Amino acid sequence: MKFEPLEHQSRMVDWLKPRDEAAVFAGMGLGKTGAVLKALEYLFGGLDSRGVLVVAPLRVSVLTWPHEAAKWTFSNGWRVVSLRTKEGREAWKSGEAEIYTINYESLPKICRELFHGKRGSSFPVDTIIFDELAEAKNPSSKRINQFRKYRGKFKRFWGLTGTPTPNGIMDIFAQIRLLDDGKRLGKASTMFRQTYFDCINPYSDHPKFEVREDRRHIIESKISDMAITLRSEDWLDIPPTTVEDVPVTLPKKAKELYKELVKELLLLLEDERGEDFEVAAVTQAVLANKLLQITGGTIYETPPEGEDGKPLPKRVQVIHNAKIEALKKVQAQEGGEPLLVGCWFKHERQRILDAFPRAELFNDGETLARWNRGEIPLLVAHPKSIGHGLNLQDGGTRVVWFSLGWDKQLYDQFNARLARQGQKYETKVFRLLCPGTMDDAVAEALRDKEETESRFLQTLKNLQELARAA
Repeated sequence: MKFEPLEHQSRMVDWLKPRDEAAVFAGMGLGKTGAVLKALEYLFGGLDSRGVLVVAPLRVSVLTWPHEAAKWTFSNGWRVVSLRTKEGREAWKSGEAEIYTINYESLPKICRELFHGKRGSSFPVDTIIFDELAEAKNPSSKRINQFRKYRGKFKRFWGLTGTPTPNGIMDIFAQIRLLDDGKRLGKASTMFRQTYFDCINPYSDHPKFEVREDRRHIIESKISDMAITLRSEDWLDIPPTTVEDVPVTLPKKAKELYKELVKELLLLLEDERGEDFEVAAVTQAVLANKLLQITGGTIYETPPEGEDGKPLPKRVQVIHNAKIEALKKVQAQEGGEPLLVGCWFKHERQRILDAFPRAELFNDGETLARWNRGEIPLLVAHPKSIGHGLNLQDGGTRVVWFSLGWDKQLYDQFNARLARQGQKYETKVFRLLCPGTMDDAVAEALRDKEETESRFLQTLKNLQELARAA
């Protein structure tokens, strides 16, 4: 197929071509991969790059990049190989491929086996592309910092993401440092935090930081020369997405258990066999997760230690079915159109599968094909399993969150499996929430993160428009 870039893709190509350090903050569905391949054609043609290593989530590295390269006339002769395979490693040794891919989890192994003790000039690549750059948002990430030791062996660093600040502006630091080696925002996360943020609860065991209003624009200005912002709503004609929070009333017993756990940080229950069942919240983070489990209807036991001192296998206690019943009501709406259901805990997925005989758990490409043919009325998935590089818009228009998680990047990516280019109808997102519980706290946190990221991206966009007009 001939590649005819849309205007926003041409902007990406033109932005990338002259830059050794560049970030593309482009929304989902804007064709980032195709645009990057077009920019690489320019580099390969001018002998400015001898090869590319793409670091991406597993599914994207294995499926999306080979498929996208084969799709376009200008790139379908390029060889794209995975360094997870013997074939890919042999191609690395001989330099026979144009693009090598690896997932983030395998990056440390590749560093040890292919980079350590070798000259960069001997590598078949000089360009590194970090797809879904927000995967590198943690400045303490061992796998990312393992790579940073070898950064000097490469020439060019590009990063792609639609969600650069999924949990707040502090997330941008490690991503930019990975691309520019600390030239713009510094090399130490502690110094970045001290320079641009205030601690709003200095005496807490879990400090929280907010960006200083008089410093926010400095961060945005410092990275505006390397980061281009393109938002999906500005360029794509995608039907709107509506969000409806479905209130779910906690049964009396569950409400009592919820309040007891908040107060005592400990529950002593009996399972169906009459055996003791203990739930302990040893930290605030554990407490939050346990409370979310209760609102979902099931809770994990805090496993006791066995004779060998190791924890015994965890058991699950069913407390109520209020959200299962709410899900049944949502399914019955609109003629029973298909539902894509997201939940965070394994026991929730199993309970949904048990309650809905025709429900299926997402697991492979065959499931994807059957969903898009309209053969699966209810598809259940953990957000991480279905977040990147998958097109599910042909199979339905309704997303249901059985339980919400704190990660806005995964939240956005999951919703965008349906709300994306090619979707013909409005996407409806239903969130099953128990009012006055931790469910509300998570929903509010996601809303705050959305506002922060929207403001950040809009400011970057304004700076770039001013630069273009100058």
